[in-house]
Amino acid sequence: MVTMEITNPREAAELGEKIYAEKYKSAFEAEHYGKFVAIDVVTQQAHIADTAEDAIGVARKSNPKGIFHLVKVGSTGAFRVSYTSNPNANLDWLLQ
Repeated sequence: MVTMEITNPREAAELGEKIYAEKYKSAFEAEHYGKFVAIDVVTQQAHIADTAEDAIGVARKSNPKGIFHLVKVGSTGAFRVSYTSNPNANLDWLLQ
C-alpha cells in the first residue's frame, strides 16, 4: 500500500499508471480489453466496468474518499481529446 501523500493530479496519474502497469496491465489486457479501470492510488485496488462512469462509481462505493486514476484497458488514454485553432471551424457536431 502507498503511504506517500498525493498533492496534485499529476502525481495521482503517474502513480495510477505505475500501479496499473506493475499489477494489472498484463492480466487485464488479456481478459478485459476495452473496459475501464479505476485504480485507487492509495489502496492500489482496481475496479473494472464497461464504462468510465461505472468504474468510478464502483470505486467510489468501495472508498468514497479515494483518489482514482482511470484507465481504458488496451488504450493509451481513457478518452480521446482534440481541438482546432480555427475560429471558423464548424463544430455543430459537438452539440448533436
